[in-house]
Amino acid sequence: MWRPADEDRVLLMAGWTTRYAIEPRGEYVFGVLAERPMRSRRGRERRIVAPGELVAWDPSGAHAGSAIAAQPWSARLMVVEVGDLAVLAGDADETDLLADVAFPDPVLSDPALARDFVRLHTALEGPTTRLERDEWLAEWLRALIDRSSAVRPRRSPLTSRDRRALRRASDYLGDQPERNVGLDELAAVAGIGKFRLIRLFRAHTGLPPHALQVAHRIRRARRLLEAGETIAGAAVMAGFVDQSHLHRHFQRSLGLTPGEYQRRLRA
Repeated sequence: MWRPADEDRVLLMAGWTTRYAIEPRGEYVFGVLAERPMRSRRGRERRIVAPGELVAWDPSGAHAGSAIAAQPWSARLMVVEVGDLAVLAGDADETDLLADVAFPDPVLSDPALARDFVRLHTALEGPTTRLERDEWLAEWLRALIDRSSAVRPRRSPLTSRDRRALRRASDYLGDQPERNVGLDELAAVAGIGKFRLIRLFRAHTGLPPHALQVAHRIRRARRLLEAGETIAGAAVMAGFVDQSHLHRHFQRSLGLTPGEYQRRLRA
């Protein structure tokens, strides 16, 4: 597991496994399998993912994978947060639209996209210039979105007031995830009623406010662990009640314990 040099918006993984389980909180997971197939599960959906196929999991639901005949598979994966996908793949006037990108069929039989993903992933293992890296990421993500995505339907269009309220509340949670923010405080920051705010969050981020707060805390804890902080220290600094609280949410979101995450990054 690693992040490319000077690029903290992308988390990369590569290796072998026999199972995984992820409950995404505002993150996309892209990847290509090699060597052997795997079984995937999301809700009632069941699929066999073959070597060479590209997977594109959006944040709409938890997903998991398991080995066939107990044979491990290898894969290259890339994790990108929802807001970062919009920034990496689009222009400034497209961020609202790209924040709603979904992949209704997450297993894609597109040899060209899969091949280009492997090339991108491999290139990001080594040193690159910032311009090269930005170009590769932008071009591949945009090609994926243009060829294979849909836009999640919204319940109602965002008014300018709603857009400002949602942005204020989201930024407030993201800027200080360690704080024990209450709903009344968050609604006051947003400038709208708390029940309206909850509905906006669910309709336009797919998460209630508390789940987005947990997502921000997990990301803060990940960055602290990457910087060498202890698990107990990361838990406190990210706003979790204790180490076990971090452990539970961390494993549900990424499929790894904090200790495993830290060990793999060091490796």
